[in-house]
Amino acid sequence: MKFHFMSGGIIIKFFVYQILGLGVIWIGMAFFFQEMDQISKLIFYAVTSWLLFLIVILIKQLIKNHKNDDDSTIGR
Repeated sequence: MKFHFMSGGIIIKFFVYQILGLGVIWIGMAFFFQEMDQISKLIFYAVTSWLLFLIVILIKQLIKNHKNDDDSTIGR
């Protein structure tokens, strides 16, 4: 996968690092899921929701950048 630094590449890189960092935290929390109390499970669900939200935003940004790359080749 190639990231473009001109058209939103920094934003994509930011989302990728957030997803990786939060993914590590999520895996650690998932490992101890059976031992969590109710408040801990609510935090786990909030982290899961935020992780999924970041993934959706990343995919949206990748599609937007891909579409802009296709548009930039018109007329060459």
